[in-house]
Amino acid sequence: MTNLQEDTDVSFPDGNAFIVAQNVFFRIHRSLVARHSPLLTEAFITSTERVGQCPVLRVTDTPYDMRQVLCVITAVYCRRQQKPADTAFSAPAARLRAGAKYKMEDLVDDPRARLRTLFPTSLAKWDENETEGRHGFENTDAIEALNLFREVGQLDMVPAAVYRCAQLDDAVLRAGTTRADGTPERLSTADIELVRQAKKRLRAHGAEMIEECREFEWSENCSYKWACDGCYDVVCELSILDEEGQELRDGDPLCRRYLDIVDEREDGREYRLREDFMDCMGACSNCIEPIREQFEEMRERVWADLPAIAGVEKEVGNQWGF
Repeated sequence: MTNLQEDTDVSFPDGNAFIVAQNVFFRIHRSLVARHSPLLTEAFITSTERVGQCPVLRVTDTPYDMRQVLCVITAVYCRRQQKPADTAFSAPAARLRAGAKYKMEDLVDDPRARLRTLFPTSLAKWDENETEGRHGFENTDAIEALNLFREVGQLDMVPAAVYRCAQLDDAVLRAGTTRADGTPERLSTADIELVRQAKKRLRAHGAEMIEECREFEWSENCSYKWACDGCYDVVCELSILDEEGQELRDGDPLCRRYLDIVDEREDGREYRLREDFMDCMGACSNCIEPIREQFEEMRERVWADLPAIAGVEKEVGNQWGF
């Protein structure tokens, strides 16, 4: 192992096999690998390189990816793995990439499930993740995600990845990004064009939503109609999206900020006297709820179109929903 660096986090002094990833080697027990990957087991058997009696397997994976997989196999949670940057996207991405490559079926379920929280197949799960936070996920990670899902055949996650890529500037799409270990990640020419077209489709959706919002009306069942013009003024304000509609114009029609504004304008209190109502700055629930429902229907329409926008409508099929 001359001129190579040993990974001391996932290596065993009494290991009987070596895995070399770039300039890093891991000394492991073949029996641990054999439990999870027939491919690696076969590779060790056919390897002609030896250090003493120990077979040496040289892989094309990065040390980071191999480390993440070996951490799970050996149940050793290394110091680097505990860094916050590894807990959200990079670690499960590495495990899914290497786990799928070596057909470690029992190891890919967990990283796939973790990544699905960021790239779900339902709008409800998308909203849940956006509300609770991305836990360290960076917007540019969408580039690595799209490449990863294509590589491992996880096509049901492609639509959400394309949507996230569509939120990036064109310069970022062209330049690409880097993984946690510094490995460059760039989209293919075809995917760059796909994302550009997705941007146009999403902006068109946003423009349609802005126009539809102009048709909002106050409810015939307005609870405040007895006082002045009831909720008319508030509904008129909500129907004209100026600054409030910026995300829609920019191609982010799934953004919930407008819904937050609608929620803030809901009053819902019961007023007995006209004098008390004069201090009301919101609208009644009977007027707000139809607005909320109509806007949610617009978002559902966008969500339903994502597989087609991403070019995987047939492959995703009925896995896509709300």
